[in-house]
Amino acid sequence: MSDNIKVLIVEDEAITAKCLQMDLEDMGLEVINPVSNGEDAIKVAQLEHPSLILMDIRLAGKMDGIETAEKILSNQKIPIIYLTGFSTGLIKERAQKTKPVGFVEKPINVNRIVQIINTMGH
Repeated sequence: MSDNIKVLIVEDEAITAKCLQMDLEDMGLEVINPVSNGEDAIKVAQLEHPSLILMDIRLAGKMDGIETAEKILSNQKIPIIYLTGFSTGLIKERAQKTKPVGFVEKPINVNRIVQIINTMGH
């Protein structure tokens, strides 16, 4: 795929995160070690400066993915793709306020993520 795309996966289901990491690495993307909660995601985003974040909406810890995205976006402009097992209208409405580059329903289709990345102009 493209060089120098560095992806941060924020997903509290370890198996899902690991599979997604391996699939993206197989496609030639650099993947930062996945994190499972908002607090860690904020720290890693500040340290690693990813070019894309794959953010699960439901996370372990105090913050959900949308709140985590809001905090990251207040300091850095990083495109976000939300991962969701189910999304009500209200959740999608909240998520839209962060201007994500896309939504991917679970089970995750890596090809859908690649399509979104390609439309980002990388």
